[in-house]
Amino acid sequence: MKISKLIVTPVATHDQPLLNSTGVHESYRVRTIVQIETTGGYTGAGETSSDHTVDIEANRSWIEGYDPRQMTKARLLWKGTPEAWAAVETAMLDAAAKQAGMPVCDYIGGRARDRVEWAAYLFYKFADENGQGEIATGAALDPEGFVRQAEEFVEKYGFKALKIKGGYFDPDTDIETFRLLRKRFPKQDGYEIRIDPNAVWSIETSIRVVKEIEQYEPQYLEDPTDSIADHAELKKHTDIPTASNMCVSAFAHVKPNAQLEGIDVILGDHHHWGGILAYKETGVLCRVMGWGLSGHSNNSLGVSQAAMLHACAATPELIYPADSHYPWTDEDGDIIKGGKLQFKDGFMAVPDAPGLGVEIDEDALAERHEALLSGGPASNRKEMILDMDPSASPRYGEWDMPNFPLYSKPRW
Repeated sequence: MKISKLIVTPVATHDQPLLNSTGVHESYRVRTIVQIETTGGYTGAGETSSDHTVDIEANRSWIEGYDPRQMTKARLLWKGTPEAWAAVETAMLDAAAKQAGMPVCDYIGGRARDRVEWAAYLFYKFADENGQGEIATGAALDPEGFVRQAEEFVEKYGFKALKIKGGYFDPDTDIETFRLLRKRFPKQDGYEIRIDPNAVWSIETSIRVVKEIEQYEPQYLEDPTDSIADHAELKKHTDIPTASNMCVSAFAHVKPNAQLEGIDVILGDHHHWGGILAYKETGVLCRVMGWGLSGHSNNSLGVSQAAMLHACAATPELIYPADSHYPWTDEDGDIIKGGKLQFKDGFMAVPDAPGLGVEIDEDALAERHEALLSGGPASNRKEMILDMDPSASPRYGEWDMPNFPLYSKPRW
């Protein structure tokens, strides 16, 4: 079996006005979809964040004509970013697993679980301009609104793990949100709560916040501050596990973390680490080092969600529910046939179909690609922030920066 055709399609997908430590999400996010066709009539699909067309096209000369079952050599041949490779590898594994008549998770060594648990990825946010979205299209600009959003997610999807995306408002607002969220979703009822301010707090602020929220039994603290060394300092003041997708997000970060012992839980991401097989290898590292493993997510469409599903299913070391941005994808905004993949009781079942278990909807893909070509630059929605805070100013003195980055880190 050889790859006879490679197709690379960047697309735009609507994003709600979600708030994080640097500002508000743009009106749309860009993803790259990779499709391959093989001799014998098999197809494969992959997805990654941002537009990686240039990286992937630079490898076209060897990808076309390559046997997608030979993954070890393919990883050595690849020249480019891990994020771009993640999409190509996923497409190759999808096609190879179809040829073998096996789901991807079984093709790469077998599954540790038949369903994967996920965490509700919750944000402070503005109301969406056009009311688009699958869930929570209204505003959540205070702790009470945040709890109402959590209630929507729990009712609709059944999540038991809840993630606070903090860092936009002052730390006391995040503390109050944690308090109210824990009051509404008690630990004795099986609910876990984690918080991620995207490294916007100083060590001193991190210690203060930790001391305030320890009584609410956080599952872990994700990137409260901005280096492995700072997390190691924070750990002197708390027994709550530290977690990271920012300080430890590549294999090169493993040795420094082993030396400094700053991060207890790795939020692996097959996009950042370089593919589904790399995610499994991250699990082995966590087992060797005694670290916990969770999962990171960002603006996933159905192909990435399916790839994450198979990666998590095939990695026994996964002990925390993985984050999923997938509920924020519009109900009619996906690019896979049959509509979006579904959560049930906080879990997603692993498909039994060969490959990833999803197929590209070509009409939807073309529509999302046209949205990128004709839509112009994504709106950074600065007017939303200025309506709330007329004194706000951009970090670099420019109003046209993506994500409207307002502040230098650490802000507090």
